[in-house]
Amino acid sequence: MGVVAALGALAMPAGGLTGSALGAGGSPVDPTLGLARLQGQFLLSGRVTAVRVRGERTGQRVTRSWGFASPCPVGPCPTLLLVRQRVIGGDSLALQQRGPGYYTGSGSFYVPLRCGGRTYPAGELVPFSIAVRVTKATRDASGVLVASAISARYTNRYRRNLTPCVAVTGHDAALYQGQLVTGG
Repeated sequence: MGVVAALGALAMPAGGLTGSALGAGGSPVDPTLGLARLQGQFLLSGRVTAVRVRGERTGQRVTRSWGFASPCPVGPCPTLLLVRQRVIGGDSLALQQRGPGYYTGSGSFYVPLRCGGRTYPAGELVPFSIAVRVTKATRDASGVLVASAISARYTNRYRRNLTPCVAVTGHDAALYQGQLVTGG
């Protein structure tokens, strides 16, 4: 699903900014970061923590591309869309603003799992959560305050085996830092 098509599926809550001037953990946040529009394509570099996840290992460095789209015409939006590419396809996720420049959301995806000589395309369900914080903002050519750097956290606490085989499933997480590469 494209970013524009997925935006049409978002339910927009009424009202403006939510939360307080404190970030997660109660730390003060630069108030201008909460006014920045989070939109565009970001290139993220991160470090993985993984237990029994095929193709991942703790300490592994990864690079990811995440796109953000905001359905609001200007400024920060209480709901925005994250579109991210993964090794196996991609997914989109609605993020809710939880405080100035801070967004969270959760979803799930499926991964193949081999069982009894057969590969089940949707053999494992992977629920996850994502938190994104605007860490730097700049003004674009038209003077609009836009997010130019972010930090993010991806967390998968468990995986659910959907095959008839007994399997010990794993979990993974990653911390990211990233920069805006193309605006919205």
